[in-house]
Amino acid sequence: MKVVLIKLGVSVIILWFSLWGLAKLYDFSLLQNCNLKTSYIQKKKIDADVLFEGPCQTLWMVQPAIIKKKTELKTYNLGLTHADFADNYLHLYLYLKHNKAPKFLFLHVSLESMDMNYNMFISHRFSPFIGDAVIDSVVKEFDSNYFKWVSIPFMKYAYYNNAINFDVIQGLKHYFTNRTNPYFADGFEPPFSLNKELNPEKFTQIYVLGYSFAWDGLREKYLRKTIQLAQKYKINVYLYESPILKEALTNVRNRSEIITKIKNIADEYRIKFVQFENMKIADSVKYFISSVSMTKKGSEIFSDSLGNYIKNEIIKQ
Repeated sequence: MKVVLIKLGVSVIILWFSLWGLAKLYDFSLLQNCNLKTSYIQKKKIDADVLFEGPCQTLWMVQPAIIKKKTELKTYNLGLTHADFADNYLHLYLYLKHNKAPKFLFLHVSLESMDMNYNMFISHRFSPFIGDAVIDSVVKEFDSNYFKWVSIPFMKYAYYNNAINFDVIQGLKHYFTNRTNPYFADGFEPPFSLNKELNPEKFTQIYVLGYSFAWDGLREKYLRKTIQLAQKYKINVYLYESPILKEALTNVRNRSEIITKIKNIADEYRIKFVQFENMKIADSVKYFISSVSMTKKGSEIFSDSLGNYIKNEIIKQ
C-alpha cells in the first residue's frame, strides 16, 4: 500500500509540473503572437499620438492611415471584436505599461455599449497575464467561475477547451520565423464584404417595436474606470459615437434617455461626447454591413470625418 501511495504521489507531482510547464509554453507562445493586440502592445513601441478604443465599430471603421494623413499624428486602432469597457480598460492598462501615453484617446460609446445584451468581456484574452493584480481583479469580477480554477496548472487554458490553440500555434510560428509585425500593423481590420445587396427591412427588424436599451451599472463602472485611467496619465479623452443606420433606430424607444446619461458622464469628467449621427452616410444602407458597422468605403468616409474633427476642432484650438 505504501508503494502504491508513493507511486501515486510521484505521478501527481510529475503531472503537476508537466501541466505547469505546458502553461508556461502557452504563456510564451501567446506573447509571441503579433496578431494578438495584448501581445503586440507588449513587444512593440507604438507610442501613438491618437489612440482609438472600442468594439467592432472601432476595429472595422477607424482607419489610422487616413487620420494620420489628415492630422500628421501617429494613430493606432486598439479596437477589438465584441469588446466591452472592461476589455477596453485592461487593454489601455497593458498599453500604458509599455508605451508612452497618447495625447488623445477616443473611446467608442453607443446605446449598445451600455447594455449587457451586447458585446462582452472575453476572459481568455488575458490568460497570459493572470497574476497581475489589476488583470486578476477584473477577470475575477466578470468571470468568477473561470478565475477560481486559474491557480491549478494549465486550467487557465484548459477551461476554455481549444479556444486559443490556434493562437498558440501561430505564436510559435511568429517566434521561429522572427516575425515582429502583425498582419494589420495599425490595428485597423477591414470589415468583411458581402456578395449580395443588403435589405433595409432587415435593419428595422433588429430591434422590436418599442425596444429599450438597458443601462447597466457594471458597464458604467468600467466606462468611468477607463476615463479615470486615461486622465491619470494626462490623456485628453473623447467619447464618440459612430454613425448608425437610421432605419435601425425606427423602433428604439429610449435613445435620447441613454444619450443623455452618456453626456452627463462626459460632463462630469469635463470631456466631450462627439456624435456623428447627422452624417449623410447614415441615410444609405449601401455603406453598412450591419446597423452599426460600415463597409470599407463607409469606414473611409467616417475616418476622413474623424480626421477632419481632430484637425479642425482639436489641433487648431
